Amino acid sequence: MVTDSIRLMLLASGTIDKDSNYIRSNTVLRGHHRTMMAAMSKVMLTSFLTADHGSEYVPKLLNENNELLVAVRNFVGTCQDIGVPVQHIDPKLVLDGDSTGYKQASQKKSEQQAKYALQHDLADNLDVYGTNMHESVDAILFNIKAGRQQEDDHFTDNYRFLFGTKMFTQFRNLSSQTGQFLGLVDDIDFVTVEGSPLISDLQQNKQALSDGLGRLFCHLQQVTNQHVPLDNVLLDVEMAAKSIHIPIRNICECINILVYDNDITTRPSLDTIATDTIKHTTISSTTNAYSDGDDGLIDDRSSSDSRANATSKPKITTAIMEKTPNAPVTNDPSTASQELEVTKSSHKLKKFFGDDVPSSDIVTTNPTTADRPSYLSYDYDLSDISFNMEGNVKGGTLAALVERLTLHDYLDMNFNNTFLLTYRSFCTSTELLDLLEARYNLVPPSDISDDDMEIWRQKKLKLVRLRVFNVLKNWLEVYYDEEDQIILDRLMKFTDTTIRMTLSFSTDQLERLIQKRKEGTEMDVGGLKKLVWTPQSIPQSILPRNPKKFKLLDLDPTELARQLTIMDFKMYSSIRPIECLDKSWSRETPDDAAPTSVNIRASIEYCNQVTSWVSDAILSQNDIKKRCNLIKFWVQVAEKCRELNNFNTCMAILSAFDNSSVGRLKRTWEMVGARTNQILSQIRKIMGANRNFSEYRQLIHSVNPPCIPFLGIYLQDLTFIEDGNSNIIKKSKDLINFAKREKTAEVIREIQQYQTLFYKLKTVDEVQSFIRANLQSTRDEDQLYKESLKLEPREREDEKITRLLQESGFL
Repeated sequence: MVTDSIRLMLLASGTIDKDSNYIRSNTVLRGHHRTMMAAMSKVMLTSFLTADHGSEYVPKLLNENNELLVAVRNFVGTCQDIGVPVQHIDPKLVLDGDSTGYKQASQKKSEQQAKYALQHDLADNLDVYGTNMHESVDAILFNIKAGRQQEDDHFTDNYRFLFGTKMFTQFRNLSSQTGQFLGLVDDIDFVTVEGSPLISDLQQNKQALSDGLGRLFCHLQQVTNQHVPLDNVLLDVEMAAKSIHIPIRNICECINILVYDNDITTRPSLDTIATDTIKHTTISSTTNAYSDGDDGLIDDRSSSDSRANATSKPKITTAIMEKTPNAPVTNDPSTASQELEVTKSSHKLKKFFGDDVPSSDIVTTNPTTADRPSYLSYDYDLSDISFNMEGNVKGGTLAALVERLTLHDYLDMNFNNTFLLTYRSFCTSTELLDLLEARYNLVPPSDISDDDMEIWRQKKLKLVRLRVFNVLKNWLEVYYDEEDQIILDRLMKFTDTTIRMTLSFSTDQLERLIQKRKEGTEMDVGGLKKLVWTPQSIPQSILPRNPKKFKLLDLDPTELARQLTIMDFKMYSSIRPIECLDKSWSRETPDDAAPTSVNIRASIEYCNQVTSWVSDAILSQNDIKKRCNLIKFWVQVAEKCRELNNFNTCMAILSAFDNSSVGRLKRTWEMVGARTNQILSQIRKIMGANRNFSEYRQLIHSVNPPCIPFLGIYLQDLTFIEDGNSNIIKKSKDLINFAKREKTAEVIREIQQYQTLFYKLKTVDEVQSFIRANLQSTRDEDQLYKESLKLEPREREDEKITRLLQESGFL
């Protein structure tokens, strides 16, 4: 109720967006808004903990509610003071049992082209995803057991911290898998079965999966809290982890039933459905790259009565984990909860299929311990890849890195994103496609048995192919570059033949992406979505009295700053990741080849031209008062650029004041007013190079976009990374230094995070034409310095004293 009321208040006042007009234009309101949102987040988190732990967190919850109340009162009071209007709204919530909202969402999504068809291989691969998630959960549960054993042997604080780090690494893997799993479900076209009662169940289980993952994260945070007994924490983590199994199984089961319901003409008998459902919901536990898990298949066994009636009655059962022989029966509340939930799922299936569905005895147990079979191991040698102390990839051969990109039992999205962002610095697109095709057509070990072959297909080959498909899709959507056109025809052929025969549900989507790239259809540059704050109104342009003919000082400093910002952001937002690799902006390119870093070079040239224009404009005035007026004007423009978060142009103007031609004009600077010098000193303080631009770096991470950072700092960082790190690990001639690419990727990601949000400013063609004309007609540095010497010749100290005495009237 509290959060709903606050959301309703924000929606009615038009301040639900932190960058709405009122919040952006009023610093006091902006501060109260931040405080209120932070307080609400704390209340929500503590309320979850209170629900799980009871009275222990009640005092903290009451205190945080009081803080939230004060923050809301301050926010409302400020809104009343500045006259924020309130509109009547009538939001409506969709009830749990009402699938209308989902139908509308399905209809809206069906208009999009990139959809997965509801068919058999989609359900099969979704089951494989689900099985992999079950294994990640079981790995967490296995380490909880190991943690309890260690606690019995004096669990030290340091070991507890390392244990927490390991658990969070496993959680990150599970979280990435869940994101892909739910993303795949969201991209399914349910239009043909939208009347099914299972659609509502599917939505509820998706929400249950998200809720369970959130609870698991909240409890994991307490693992490293030395003030909380570890016994209690591990019990909470264990219960939260076990609860995740239920929605995963239910989602896979719903999709399987919907697929068969959709395929009316070729729908198999219910016996076949029962067999497939049981097969696809088998749960196993396997060791991933960073966990000491165990691996063992657990068969799904029905009661003897069920087997006896297998020929006469159709059977559909939920995913059942076999009870280990001679295992003791416990009264674990999490186990009872799972039994209740799975029983409910069986009732739902009965409701759908009728009374033909028998009830089954459902029990849960920890997986049995077994070593990983050799046919499920990795294909690279231990010497082909290297890891750092944190478990991240330090280096590897190209083949090992591509295998790491498409592992069957581990998904590291950070590694994948870094690889695709920087791979052009150590291989070509053709070489990458060669290795991805080889991974897709993975060959089984020669000595594998027929029984193990099916396991290998289900637990390795299918997942590897899904990983390859996702990498190709991600490559085309997000990391595609114009240079990749050479692989499009080959990729289309591979998609239309090999992928169509094995992952037919995904072929159409991949073909559409390839076709868009071949046609040159405009997509988001670099995969980044360009956004504009819709609540923000476009400011009215400030035009000179005669828009057709005007001089520099006829322009308003605010409008000039806006037009410079529009021009600067157009170049900055066009910078591609490939331009940031290998210092390509500083390399000479052949005359017959297009420069790789065309946008970075354009931005550098723009900054140099702005610096020259400011210097030229000041030095063009013979009268010292006019020079002072121009300095004041450009300081105002620089300040307006800073207010617009355009630090790049601001730095270019500041460079003009500090260069040798203008900076030496001591007489001119002595006549500049105190207010102008104060503004300029503040800008210099922000953009100062002290401690590697520490103040600017702190500021840039706190501003709200849109923003244009000072590009020179990023180029400096990229240069240091490139020059200070070798391309291969020194101890080996074959291992690519991937840690170096990780550092490069961090800088590229920071550049990208400010490229997505456009300025909502109106272009004034006359002013921009004026700016371009002046940028291209400036004098070079030698000419400007000679002009500076004419305006204020060099003078000895005695000459300076004489001049000052004459100007003051003493001589």
